[in-house]
Amino acid sequence: MTPYTQERIENWASDFCGSDAIREFPMPVREAAPAVLAAFLAGACEVRKVEPDELEEADLKASLLGPVARLGLPVDASPHIPSLCAAYLAYLEGEGRIGGGRVMGAFVRALSEPFSRAASGKKKPVVRPGAKLSPNGPCPCGSGKKYKKCCMT
Repeated sequence: MTPYTQERIENWASDFCGSDAIREFPMPVREAAPAVLAAFLAGACEVRKVEPDELEEADLKASLLGPVARLGLPVDASPHIPSLCAAYLAYLEGEGRIGGGRVMGAFVRALSEPFSRAASGKKKPVVRPGAKLSPNGPCPCGSGKKYKKCCMT
């Protein structure tokens, strides 16, 4: 990303934070908004190395669930971040800076649950696809023999 694009993204985030659109969010969200929004849009641009007006839903998803989820946000601000990013995209469309901001915002808002899981830092549990193999259990190959006498060896 060029320094010009980075500066433009930071200015857009600053403009949003100075608008009336930010007032619907609680104070902890407002305080974190400039950094979050700049990281959100910059991260989305970095996914495919594109300018902000060329962004797609996959870019926004990767940014929200990646760099933004790892920002270490306050616990009381974290649940509001997808809505904040959605409002930001709608604002950018209203200002004529990007196209399709409202639609992309609805997509980002729908990522609230995956964002909560990603932001919590907990790893997804590994689920075994089948039952655990026991040496004295039947062999999964279907031979009718015990596993230890058939395929285990």
